[in-house]
Amino acid sequence: MTTENCSAEIQAALIEIARAAEARTESTAFHSEKVARVAHGIAKALDRPKKILERLLLVGRLHNIGLVGISDAVLSKTDKLTPQEFKHIQEHTRLGAALLAPIPELADVAEVCLSHHERWDGSGYPNGLAGTEIPRMARLISVADSYCAMISERPHRDSLPRAVAAEIIAEEHGKQLCPECVDGFLTWYEKTDGRIDLF
Repeated sequence: MTTENCSAEIQAALIEIARAAEARTESTAFHSEKVARVAHGIAKALDRPKKILERLLLVGRLHNIGLVGISDAVLSKTDKLTPQEFKHIQEHTRLGAALLAPIPELADVAEVCLSHHERWDGSGYPNGLAGTEIPRMARLISVADSYCAMISERPHRDSLPRAVAAEIIAEEHGKQLCPECVDGFLTWYEKTDGRIDLF
């Protein structure tokens, strides 16, 4: 077996683990696939190289793999999370990064797992990074992740219309979200009306 084939098999197995972790609740099933598609669209709108576009599909599919270590009770809870429960769910960023850390070829993906909840203004987690301290792909995934979460129903809230979610993304331009990535998102949204084709 070649190293290339082994790497492809490992990536496929990791994607299945990430999908299984999200499939534990109906509201999060296929979330990472949606994020991958939107991130790809944003990057394309920003004229990123083909290599980056392809990498973002993998990054998007694996960014939430750390959810495998989060309890079912917290993921499916319909009431507001307690501070302790919120801290527990935040750990998915560190868990995902730790899971991928032994695989050198996925160092950039591990970095995004850790940093995709950091915010441009420094209000995110787990490390309170701000601005360009946040890895570029994590900034892009953050925008896609935010949009996909808002348009999806969650145990504790209803989904938002696509147009409302896009307005919220636009309002966070240079605040919680990277301005360049928001610009790319808005270009993608204008072309697609924010629709995500999975199949």
